[in-house]
Amino acid sequence: MEAKLREYRALRRRRELIDSAKEKLENTKQKIANILVPNIFTDMDKQKDDEVLLIEEPAPQQKPLIQFEEPLDIASEVSEVESSEEETQESWRYCLTKWTIYTVIWLTLYIFFLKVGFGAVFFASSVLIGIFLNTRTGKRKPGEVSAYSVFNQNCESIDGTLKAEELQRQMLYGVAGLRI
Repeated sequence: MEAKLREYRALRRRRELIDSAKEKLENTKQKIANILVPNIFTDMDKQKDDEVLLIEEPAPQQKPLIQFEEPLDIASEVSEVESSEEETQESWRYCLTKWTIYTVIWLTLYIFFLKVGFGAVFFASSVLIGIFLNTRTGKRKPGEVSAYSVFNQNCESIDGTLKAEELQRQMLYGVAGLRI
């Protein structure tokens, strides 16, 4: 009985130590975020929390007792699996902190390479790395419009792109051919 009691107390102490370490880590993160994030942004967050939205919830719709399964092809099943893996949304505070740290690290490295004499090389290589990292190589989300109009439904072009008809109208009639 004494051994079980000792084991229980040791387990409880371990849990308390882990919980206190987690609390200290969370407090440290909050302190760092408070130092890096201006008060204007934190006040905006508090104001949003204070707002009360009164939204009437629609009455729950009754589901039919019998549900018919529609035949699905393999492509739609694959797209459903991929759509279930949605990216998690970052909070603005986390995003701002992350980019602040990235900027400080980049500036530090840039200053170091300037002193060494390779500032232009570092700048050019970091621009190329930035271009590479910001080029999306993954698949589009379901329902997202493709950059190539031939892949869109009914070959619809993206808003803001120049169509051949618009270009011809501008060339023939000048600015008067534009619809404003």
